[in-house]
Amino acid sequence: MWVSGFAREIFMRGWRQVWVLVAAVAGCRVPATAPPPREVTPTIARESPDLPLTQPTAPQLDGRGLPRPEPRTATGPPGHSFRRLREAECLRLAAANSAPADALGEENRVPSAPGDCDAATDQLRQTLRYHAALELRNRAAADALDRFFQLADAEARADLLRQSLPIADDLHDRARRAKAAGVRFPLAPADVQRRRSELASQLDRAELGSRLLDVDLKRRVGLPYEPADQRLWPAGDFAIDPTPADPAEAANAALADRPELRGLRALYHGLTVETLPDARDYLKAANSLLGGGRPPLPLRRLNRVLARRDTGPTAEQVAELEVRRKQLLNLVTAREREVADEARAAALALNAQAERVAAARDRLRVREEELAEAVKKREANQRGAELEEAQARLDVLAARGEVAAEVAAWHQARVKLRAAQGWLAWEAVPK
Repeated sequence: MWVSGFAREIFMRGWRQVWVLVAAVAGCRVPATAPPPREVTPTIARESPDLPLTQPTAPQLDGRGLPRPEPRTATGPPGHSFRRLREAECLRLAAANSAPADALGEENRVPSAPGDCDAATDQLRQTLRYHAALELRNRAAADALDRFFQLADAEARADLLRQSLPIADDLHDRARRAKAAGVRFPLAPADVQRRRSELASQLDRAELGSRLLDVDLKRRVGLPYEPADQRLWPAGDFAIDPTPADPAEAANAALADRPELRGLRALYHGLTVETLPDARDYLKAANSLLGGGRPPLPLRRLNRVLARRDTGPTAEQVAELEVRRKQLLNLVTAREREVADEARAAALALNAQAERVAAARDRLRVREEELAEAVKKREANQRGAELEEAQARLDVLAARGEVAAEVAAWHQARVKLRAAQGWLAWEAVPK
């Protein structure tokens, strides 16, 4: 037992000496004071929204160019106040308040441990995190703007439905009085009441949708939910641009400007023996079967130090370097095709949506002509003209609701194209 214990002691002392030597070679020592965090400029500084109070007016999603008619003042839900939110503000605030992107920016402030990596590798990592943060901000802005135009659509349709209800109520009263008096009336009270109930149900859904979108959009732009009776109101010019988008130009812009591609290309062009671990990490994130195994952290640092002190890379490192370079090139090529196709598809969808807006505008024009004819008949005191006018007004309001929905969908398609090109993030970055 004494011999065994003595041998164990000699063995442990030997291993302690080995690790002391490893630590000395790797430069691993406890610094007297921790290095200060690096000051790295974030992609976008987080800001607290300070949106002005506004008097809500129904968003004019009419698909027409300027000049447009004076918007009607909407009362909105009773007991509520509204904060005006414009498209540019929504984009900037949503991009600035992306928590995952902020986390990447803070990661760049963490100082490297002694012997962990050289200056070139550290710079590459910062570049990768910077473009990854921009990609996250691009997506955050796209999601917020999608909700912004959904909210504008819901508020516009709710306003049109509020205008429709008094007309339906008047028709119902006329039909009820005619039936009570035994007078022939073209519409049965039950039919009018059914249509009025449908309008009220649509209004309830539109108002509920507005409340849900308000909750979601407040979080995305960094605005607190409380006070609950203070809601966001989408404002601005909602006119559309009928100029067709060129799918080829959209694809080229996406290939040049998409932050994700810029970061991936930086990794490919910065691939060296020192940056092999970062390439492995990226490949493993793309596919868990790629990237191979990695040694423990202390040995990994030792290997990097020894690699820098050596005259050149080993044969194994050169072989791995060629494999990783080909793997990264395949990923870059595949992702470029996906991003380009995404931009092409977004451009085609935007053009198709512009045609749907034009079709909805044509249907509205027909309804407006029918209303004009009904007004002329009423002014000429023709029999049944008042009823025809009321029905025509309901049809016009319904057609305007269809136009509002198509215009909102056009803006959503426009946002999707800009997000596919990566432009939303660059627009939010302070110049």
